[in-house]
Amino acid sequence: MDYSQYKAIDFVKDESFQEWCMYPEGKQAQFWTSWTRENPHQQAEIRKAKQLIAALGESHADVSDSKIDQLWDAIQAGTRETPVASLPKSRKSILVRWSRIAAMWIGVVTALSLGIYWISNQATTVTFATAYGEVKSIALPDGSRVVINGNSSLSYREKDFNADTRIVNLVGEAFFSVSHTPDHKRFVVQTGEDMDVEVLGTKFTMTSRPMKKQVVLEEGRVKVSDSIYLNPGELVAWDADASGWREEQVQDPGRYGSFKENKLIFRKTPLQEVARVLEDTYGYRITFVNPALAGKHFTGSCAADDIPLLLRSIEKAFGIAVEENDRHIAIGKTH
Repeated sequence: MDYSQYKAIDFVKDESFQEWCMYPEGKQAQFWTSWTRENPHQQAEIRKAKQLIAALGESHADVSDSKIDQLWDAIQAGTRETPVASLPKSRKSILVRWSRIAAMWIGVVTALSLGIYWISNQATTVTFATAYGEVKSIALPDGSRVVINGNSSLSYREKDFNADTRIVNLVGEAFFSVSHTPDHKRFVVQTGEDMDVEVLGTKFTMTSRPMKKQVVLEEGRVKVSDSIYLNPGELVAWDADASGWREEQVQDPGRYGSFKENKLIFRKTPLQEVARVLEDTYGYRITFVNPALAGKHFTGSCAADDIPLLLRSIEKAFGIAVEENDRHIAIGKTH
């Protein structure tokens, strides 16, 4: 969908945009947050559309163009001064004058109320995001620590940390060290893709990528998608071929969150999975010149910011050429 030429009225009628305005921390958050940042020329239309949706409430679905225009005129009328003409000082003219002044202030109060409502809804959501190859460590209001891997985002509503359940939303990959609270508040990580994790106090690494859904537990106990309970040293991943969850025991669960220590660690890992990490976390495009190489298992490690060393290690391990050119990596290229 090309939103670059949209006007406010078009945004108001777009279901994806409506959902983002009504649920700023929901599954549309990553797209619209990125899109608005990349399209600064549309900021004025975005602001106008958000004000209109806040004023319309639940009735925006089937609203007509004329009603939207009338509503915007009313909002605008309330935010600018209305000149009052000099009138004869008769009772009638004074009443007319005061009625106009009252109408003006009603408009101002209405506009301010809409503005405060919109701002307060926006201010309640806190979002952290990382670029390709960037790692960011953050502290949550309850003292929990989260390390976000490259090309990922984490968001939460401040008020949720004063409620019975602490809720955060993850897109991408992150390591969680969750603090236990004296009143045993639940902690839930949501992804918007049928993979939620509920914990009390624990350490785990969670991946929610287009081609990878996975949770690896280091300490404590977690529940994945309301049905699977993990103990320390266990991994659960979505198996697209089987359309179900796959569980297994892992020897070193900490290595799955090694990015928090600026490391990349692979243990008998298929090159296809190494390629996915390079694509999802670092923004490379990977090509296997010989498709059979994708299934070969690789063991090695390097600093998380030293991708050239990783590529040289792959070359030596399999006796092949690996070339990188303009964010494209060809594995098994022949000279």
